[in-house]
Amino acid sequence: MRTRTCLLLAVATALLGLGLRRLMPVAPVDAEYRAVVRAYDPALRP
Repeated sequence: MRTRTCLLLAVATALLGLGLRRLMPVAPVDAEYRAVVRAYDPALRP
């Protein structure tokens, strides 16, 4: 694959990702998820 093609694909992918990020709502992290992360990460344990 040529360099120009790779760069165009990279830019197109980045723009698509940014567009999706703006259009799609992101769900906030809930308490259950935080509890699971806390259980697996010793630095976050109380």
